[in-house]
Amino acid sequence: MKRETDYGHPIKSVYTPKDVKNLDYERDLGDPGSYPYSRGYHPDGYRSRVWTQRMTAGLGSSRRTNEVLKKYREMGQRGGMLVICDRTNAMPIDPDHPIGRKEAGVLGWPGASLLEFEELMDGIPLTGQSITLLGSCAMSSIRLAYVVALAEKRGVNLSEVHGSVTEYPFCNLFGQTDAQPLDLNLKLWLDSSEFIVRNKIRMRSGILSQHFQESGGNNAQALAVEMAMLKELCKLLVDERGLDFDDVAFLPYELVSVGSRFFEEIAKIRALRRMWAKMAKETFKARKEKSCQLLIAVHTSGRTMTYQQPLNNIARCAIQTLAGAIAGCTAIDNACLDNAHAEPSPLAARMSLNTQHIVADETGVADVVDPLGGSYFVEYLTDKVEEEAYKIWQKIEDLGGMIASVQKGFIQKMLKDSAQEKQREVERGDRLIVGVNELVIPPEEDFQIPIQELKSEDSEEIATRMEEWKKTRNMPLLQKTITQLYLDAKKEDRHNLMPSIIEAVKAYATAGEMIGVIRKARGLSYDPLETIDCPFNLD
Repeated sequence: MKRETDYGHPIKSVYTPKDVKNLDYERDLGDPGSYPYSRGYHPDGYRSRVWTQRMTAGLGSSRRTNEVLKKYREMGQRGGMLVICDRTNAMPIDPDHPIGRKEAGVLGWPGASLLEFEELMDGIPLTGQSITLLGSCAMSSIRLAYVVALAEKRGVNLSEVHGSVTEYPFCNLFGQTDAQPLDLNLKLWLDSSEFIVRNKIRMRSGILSQHFQESGGNNAQALAVEMAMLKELCKLLVDERGLDFDDVAFLPYELVSVGSRFFEEIAKIRALRRMWAKMAKETFKARKEKSCQLLIAVHTSGRTMTYQQPLNNIARCAIQTLAGAIAGCTAIDNACLDNAHAEPSPLAARMSLNTQHIVADETGVADVVDPLGGSYFVEYLTDKVEEEAYKIWQKIEDLGGMIASVQKGFIQKMLKDSAQEKQREVERGDRLIVGVNELVIPPEEDFQIPIQELKSEDSEEIATRMEEWKKTRNMPLLQKTITQLYLDAKKEDRHNLMPSIIEAVKAYATAGEMIGVIRKARGLSYDPLETIDCPFNLD
């Protein structure tokens, strides 16, 4: 078994003051609540407010997902809801698309129209909790339009709604099933982000290293990629969209993937806070203290959850939850004991939520801010992962930044090489995984857990329902708003499409229809899969 960090740096058997001899407390750490925020943003930590405790929901129809969300609230979900979207939504194509019919609702919420968002939120308040919808970048502007339209319909002040419904434009490079080209995703993300900032909407945008790391990237690479994305996207909003950085700084949040390398994961989050604070202050000349504080949420790692001996995943989830809490994250959502099989069953969801409550209420970890601060080992790891991340980030900068590095294939190759090396380590036995290459048992002796299933007829029902529902819409109004969206999409890239997307959403245009006409306006095929034709007269 190797004694190295996740990114290949040798680990000694013991650490002493000599390993952190260059550490300056005020410069590198500071008290909790003080720059550079290595030790956290709040002087009292979780004593003033515990992290948002939530579980991912999303399987089958909107009404089925709505029932799950309500059940989670009964189970002890606190502070926010989190819904993951399915693969038809991510592309996006509609559930009644010939290729989408078998995928609708399989790995998340279909969410292809305002009608489905209304059903998802039936009996659930828009205020008093954070609303997070995770999907693809292509759907970002449409999900935001759902929130705007439903708030207006319910008479809710949009300034009282908070959460995150938009996502960064690189996610389809890191394992997501977004079928849109990078330039279109970038345009839609800039439009939705500009709309949020200019209208002072309390909606964050996910700029996530989670997808990169869940696809096989290591901790140092994940930090470098995260910072490269944050820098370039913030710079575009400031330079191209004319926004003030102190307004832009309230937009991004980071969802960190936390695996089982306990001390490394804590070090990574501490380093990320410090790296963002330095960039905000030194590169963007932030004037506000809050601008130097990146909101960081934790997703306990789905990639570490095994289908072999699934009860072992309870232990993994607990260790990772504890790491997230010690690191001082703002929110945690858990991977579950059945994560390798399906979306969470009621049993798995209850176990994962209970794990968060046990960590928060029984371990004492919420009593002290940054309890591992000052540990020779943790401070060494924090410095080292930051140092390694800066080296990789510099390579990205030398290539011209994140967009240029993606276009040149550097990011994709780095991810592929890292994922392949991790697999080789498992095959050689250098990386031990209990139940996979250590303490293996015959399949017939394995514990059988209940699996949350979606049958093929359930997907077909979602597709058929959408097919029939489309015929009941106000077609003249739909044609009018879709045509306006098409005409606006033909304008130069800085013309913001959010107002016309919102109007189309209110007319119950679907995601496939809206993205389809935007694609046509940009000279692309209406259907990214080139299977169906545009149903609208746009001449």
